[in-house]
Amino acid sequence: MKTKIRKATPKDIEQMLKIIKQNSPSYPRAVAKKEIEEMFSKALHKPAYLVVEKDKEIVAFGGFIRSWIDNMIFNIFWINTNPKHKNLGFGTKLIEALIKEIKSIKEKPKAKIILISTKIPSYYEKFGFIEINDKYDGDYVLMEMKIK
Repeated sequence: MKTKIRKATPKDIEQMLKIIKQNSPSYPRAVAKKEIEEMFSKALHKPAYLVVEKDKEIVAFGGFIRSWIDNMIFNIFWINTNPKHKNLGFGTKLIEALIKEIKSIKEKPKAKIILISTKIPSYYEKFGFIEINDKYDGDYVLMEMKIK
């Protein structure tokens, strides 16, 4: 049972889309596919995705992107775990890896703030995120982590 975290590749897209369908069945597949494929585009500003792989199966994935408005702000998004692998620590490993990846970006300016919107703020508090808006988008809470 070997687990590794790595950058997503185009070959991972179908497994990632399956996880999205399981967790968010009403989210349009075409939109999700376009969002993921943007990582592999020639766009100047594109997201990065990490996957958690266990025995050659994608069990979780998530992404991040630098803000268009402020290059020192990064947004984490699409935190998804395959339902049959929830509560096994894969989400925690993924969040830790995303934060580490953002902090390791060498290009200037360096990240100062990481943002995430979530329905489960208590989960993200253990990583150091704090609530900055409890009515951000319907029932989502906006949280931030300041990087020193």
